[in-house]
Amino acid sequence: MKKSMNKQLLMNKIGDEIQVALVEEGRLAELTIERPESRRSIGDIYLGRVHKVVEGLKAAFVDIGQKSDGFLHFSDVGTTSEDYRALIEDDDDDENGGGDDAEDGEDSVSAAGSADGAGTVPSARAPQRTAGKKVPATEEEKAEKRQSYTQMIAGKLKPNDSILVQVIKEPISNKGSRLTSDITIAGRFMVLLPFGGGQVAVSRRVVVRKERARLKKLVRSMLPEGFGAIIRTVAEHQEESLLKQDLEKLLAKWVQIEEKLKDATPPQLIFKEDTIISSVLRDSLTSDVTEIVANSPGIYKETLNYIQWAAPEMEKNVSLYQGKLPLFEGYNIAKDVESIFSRKVWLKSGGYIIIEHTEAMVVVDVNSGRYAAKREQEENSLKTNLEAAREIVRQLRLRDIGGIIVVDFIDMLDQKNAKKVYDSMRTELRNDRAKSNILPMSDFGIMQITRERIRPSLMQRMGDQCPACGGTGVVQARFTTINQIERWLRKYALQQNMKFQQLDLYVSPTVAEPLKNTDMKTELKWFLQHMVFVRVKPDESLRSDDFRFYNRRSNKDITAEYGDL
Repeated sequence: MKKSMNKQLLMNKIGDEIQVALVEEGRLAELTIERPESRRSIGDIYLGRVHKVVEGLKAAFVDIGQKSDGFLHFSDVGTTSEDYRALIEDDDDDENGGGDDAEDGEDSVSAAGSADGAGTVPSARAPQRTAGKKVPATEEEKAEKRQSYTQMIAGKLKPNDSILVQVIKEPISNKGSRLTSDITIAGRFMVLLPFGGGQVAVSRRVVVRKERARLKKLVRSMLPEGFGAIIRTVAEHQEESLLKQDLEKLLAKWVQIEEKLKDATPPQLIFKEDTIISSVLRDSLTSDVTEIVANSPGIYKETLNYIQWAAPEMEKNVSLYQGKLPLFEGYNIAKDVESIFSRKVWLKSGGYIIIEHTEAMVVVDVNSGRYAAKREQEENSLKTNLEAAREIVRQLRLRDIGGIIVVDFIDMLDQKNAKKVYDSMRTELRNDRAKSNILPMSDFGIMQITRERIRPSLMQRMGDQCPACGGTGVVQARFTTINQIERWLRKYALQQNMKFQQLDLYVSPTVAEPLKNTDMKTELKWFLQHMVFVRVKPDESLRSDDFRFYNRRSNKDITAEYGDL
């Protein structure tokens, strides 16, 4: 039997920023942050306007009022789009039909609006089962069906069409939000599928067949016609009255959405997800949470109201922080929060891991940190790798790192030891609510992991790009910049009528310093070489790899104009 883990939820408000920390066995495991300028948008529902349809990408770009158009892949366009259009146009025609049971949900069932984005939701567009035995389709038939589906969706989606969509991934870098038209509304015990066609699914973590059958029967009897639902793990052994109360709240939200849609003009926000406090409590509140602490009276009251409804037996675990130290300092996790920005993470054995972010993936390097005798090398490598596997998963959760992760472990000769590291990594990932896939360690000691990414990592959200290096971690040598300046001047001087021109050169102070401290004054040297008067001026706003030439008479920036001669 799996030992229960001691967990705490710490809700810290500093000014306008709210930080919610999940602490496991005294160590920070997850951190959720919300600021007024960067409020979470996962689960928000918009009435959008189709901007353009790109068949080659099998996607449409939808204007939802954000900085960049949202990305709607054809696979995320449900067959219920006609229902949305009918709803928008106030058409009485209803195409929702009853359906048999949907397939069981993923290990961690959660709607698009979950606080952590963990898990996936079975599609509300699952096909209806037909009588008789199905004949497996050939690859050619499958390809033909996919092509037919693509053409059908492309034919339905037209520029300027209105469409109801939901955010399933927040904007990352210069990419817009990822959207779906399969609308879901998350509750404490279930996820409502407004166009689910009567399908009811249960989380796979509910393993007892009798309980699964009870939950399905109860929820199916409560659902209005045409609606579907996914029953979450926390619904296990809950009373009918609580399930019914949760469903009524979800249906009330859907009624509000219907009412708002009647007078909506795209692009317009139709439904905003719950507050960060309600969302985290909804998705993180389990029986092993022994303490819930808030440092703000407002957050404490909101938490208490939610607990009194969702889990009244846990009301005794909720408290308002009274300590003299700041909340995170009082619970000894302040250093864990600061470590989010560190490239190097030390291990207890003396080894360490290096975490590097690139455009395409995150690379993690495992190092032993000290020399081990040859006869002990395999044993020490295994020990360090096992410890690193646990810490890597913790860092993935803590930093909310998603996408492709490549781990370079310390080389081991015994394949059995490589299997032990792989098994350890799989075991640790079971505690992570975000969906992930992992491949066994290769002969080169490389392990590949993919982790669900629905928003920028915590480091990206909490930090700004370095103005000196542009996020690369390396600054161009100042003498390289000086060579580029001289190359620019050489090209400029070759142009007709460019001699005896007067220019101002703006550079970083670190570049200006060697230009001024030379045996022959640089400005005189450049005049003798190129017959151009140049005056060097330091500018602290410029990086060491940048420079700007201005025509002194017109005060016009001519750097780009003559930079590619």
